[in-house]
Amino acid sequence: MAQKLPYVNLSERESASGDNASQIMREYADNGYKLIFCHGDDFRDAILDVAPKYPGVIFMWGAGTEKLAPNVGTYSGRIYQAEFLAGVVAGNMTKTNKIAFVASVLNPEVVRAINALGKGVAIANPRAKVYVEWVGSWYDPEKERQTARSLINKGCDVITQTTDSDTIGQVAEETGTYYISYGSNTNRFFHHVFLTGGVWNWGPIMTDIAESVHNGTWTSHPNQNWWFGMAEGGVELAPFSDIVPNDVIMFEKAKQDEITKGELTVFPGMSDEDLSKIDYLEPNVVGELPKS
Repeated sequence: MAQKLPYVNLSERESASGDNASQIMREYADNGYKLIFCHGDDFRDAILDVAPKYPGVIFMWGAGTEKLAPNVGTYSGRIYQAEFLAGVVAGNMTKTNKIAFVASVLNPEVVRAINALGKGVAIANPRAKVYVEWVGSWYDPEKERQTARSLINKGCDVITQTTDSDTIGQVAEETGTYYISYGSNTNRFFHHVFLTGGVWNWGPIMTDIAESVHNGTWTSHPNQNWWFGMAEGGVELAPFSDIVPNDVIMFEKAKQDEITKGELTVFPGMSDEDLSKIDYLEPNVVGELPKS
């Protein structure tokens, strides 16, 4: 975004969603920043605290599920499209018909990812099921390890996740379990078991939002809610490893082409508002949603 838009003065802060989130956001606003990306669903309370006090500043809530104030928008990537395609691969690659999903926290993004993977699995292999167990955190390496081993011990021979550490890939490598990553391409770390994975690309959506703020068109965007998918370059599937057979790749590529052209919809009949409130699991998903 900063490279494409010469007028952007970019400042970044890591690990900003904790107890100091409100203070960090106020500092940016006080120092003249007019667009603040709050990149994570756990910024909700801080945005509610700070945004009303700075009506001239635009706050964008990543993975946000509601409009918190007139100067607050939301944005998300349709990572579920990539998860659907990853499910197609998983359904083709499993021998036991058991696919493991280590889920992080209960939120719509995670539920969409689970269901999309399940839908892809169902198209490729109606006999296979997705087994879900919850960690209850985005980052808990020890709990992730225990959960991954529990699922593998139950016969799962393909594993994926929505957690943030590298632990699931490590366990997959240790046990010889096929691995599908989430969020980025980790083939170079787990190349003995890596198949593919869903990859975020936040550049296009952040660039579009920044341009709209700069051009004065932000308020005209529908409900100030941005969703970018494969067609817009917001998400993609990581390059396949050599493990994946060519016929599986060709089948997946055909489905990806249908998604990009708008001929295949992962969740037909559901609006973005519906997807922001999704609260069910597909029939081929074994597990339950945690009580919120």
